Amino acid sequence: MKTMLLCFSMIVLRCCWGPTDYQIMQHMQNDTTIFKELNGTYNINRLNLKDVSSFGLNVTFDDSVKKISGFSGCNRFFGSYTLNENTLKFSPLGTTKMLCSEDKNAIETELIKAFGKADKVFFSKNGFTLFKKKKSLLIATKVIEDNITSFEYTASSRGSYKRIEINKDTIFFSKKRNKKSLQKPCDTELWKSLIRLCDDLEIENISNLEAPSKKFQFDGAALAHLKITLNGTTYESVPFDHGNPPKEIVALVKEMLSMAENIE
Repeated sequence: MKTMLLCFSMIVLRCCWGPTDYQIMQHMQNDTTIFKELNGTYNINRLNLKDVSSFGLNVTFDDSVKKISGFSGCNRFFGSYTLNENTLKFSPLGTTKMLCSEDKNAIETELIKAFGKADKVFFSKNGFTLFKKKKSLLIATKVIEDNITSFEYTASSRGSYKRIEINKDTIFFSKKRNKKSLQKPCDTELWKSLIRLCDDLEIENISNLEAPSKKFQFDGAALAHLKITLNGTTYESVPFDHGNPPKEIVALVKEMLSMAENIE
């Protein structure tokens, strides 16, 4: 009787379990509409079955040279990889040496170990999953970047003028109207930082943002504007006081001003 009950229980469990995540992803590889290539930037959402989206982890693949780089919660990491159909291997990854909190250090260690263990990648319509011996290591989704081509910030008053224009290659800065701008190269990581700051920004609606103060109306502050060129169209913010932009673009303006410092 006990033997029969055990056999019955095993049959019920087998029927109810269904396919594993690995089997589901493996079957998806037969879908010809899925783009089976690693290129561009991906946000890492799950690590060893845990939700890690709050740490801002990401990885960027450069398919042309088979290099990767990314953010591991505390430091930047970099290395190379090989991909043969679904077989994926990473070189030992290098990192920068910033000191961070214990939780961020722990996530970073876990992420670097996951890349080192990975032996298989399966693709989905919006990203990929890494496996080690059919066990899920991490899940990442592709960052769909709008085609932002430039940022421009101006601040002017009767006695002052400031103009910053940044594209993916160059940072331009001018302190005088109608004068040739000073310039310096724009680092790739700096450009990506500006793009990331636009993730939650509705660029098409920046003209409708609320300025927290309007001292510029009576010369109490320099008059400032932010312009963003997206998909060939330039969107301009509401006018605001230099030093006090609308809350939605505070971080973006601060980053632009920081990038323009020390241009000689």
